[in-house]
Amino acid sequence: MRLIFHRGRISIGWGLDEKGEVILASERNRLGGGAFLNIQGTSSTIPEEWLEDINRRLSQEAMPYHQRPVHAILEWTEVNKCSVVFGSELSEKVHAWFYRNSPPEAHHIGPLYAGAFYYDAYFWRVHIPLTYGTVNLSPWVCLKGVPETVRVRLQSDTDAALQFMGLWADCVDYAFGRDDISKVLPDSFGKRLFTSADHQLEATVALLHERTPNAKATESARMATEIFLKAFISLHRALTEQQAKKIGHNLGVALNECLTIQPSSELAALRVRIDQMPPVSSRYEAKQCHREELWFAYGTAQFAGSAVARSLTDRNMRAEVERKLGNAAVRDP
Repeated sequence: MRLIFHRGRISIGWGLDEKGEVILASERNRLGGGAFLNIQGTSSTIPEEWLEDINRRLSQEAMPYHQRPVHAILEWTEVNKCSVVFGSELSEKVHAWFYRNSPPEAHHIGPLYAGAFYYDAYFWRVHIPLTYGTVNLSPWVCLKGVPETVRVRLQSDTDAALQFMGLWADCVDYAFGRDDISKVLPDSFGKRLFTSADHQLEATVALLHERTPNAKATESARMATEIFLKAFISLHRALTEQQAKKIGHNLGVALNECLTIQPSSELAALRVRIDQMPPVSSRYEAKQCHREELWFAYGTAQFAGSAVARSLTDRNMRAEVERKLGNAAVRDP
């Protein structure tokens, strides 16, 4: 299937034309005879002067650089009452023109979510890419910057490889589950709690990726875990701000509330870990943490966030990984 930019307003969703091609439009206005006119670039071009003019106008409107190519193509199709196939020669030329006339980093699209995996005394980046449709997502492709010799050693280390597969599955579920939650759930105290916990989790990952992993990552991880648990309570039962304050910073109390609501919840796996998380008061202390302690704290927070996301959506890559590997070791967050 091909993606088509069609004249008309932009739609959130996708549509299909009679040929089964994907179209991006809120109004599926048909051209003469009900057919699309697909400008391939070999028979039509967009003058550079026109691109310069629309770029100036979009600049005056303060439109971000990365949005300008699509906006330009949509306006061109509106003015000329035509459609342009995404990925066609013409489409690629427009994107290339804007790329040349923008800051180099402006069009870079980051991952849907970035996590971390600890191996060989280093926190490696785990990037879950933004995808559309049905794709084959390889766990090892998501592990970034790993030298081939280290990758081979990791893949041959059964325990470490199982740990990575579990972490990768949690990152996948969290990435797509978070996206689902942000788009589907109505605004509520619980959703705001989830967003707050997400910020703490992302702060944890950023601190781990500093040149020298920052000990404050344990504080962010602990706060993320606490807020994820409160988000679970609020989104599954109802929790007011006052009730959240009564729970305080006691992870045990928060976890018990979660398991009262859903006794079979996978959050029960956190029972053996939360007692080892640092107390809130530790944030006032200057201390050094071993990297294994940072990994433990982050892993706890990541599992908590992923479990909450799985409980609210149909995302469950972890279950699929466990089924395929048939190894309970993956279950240990």
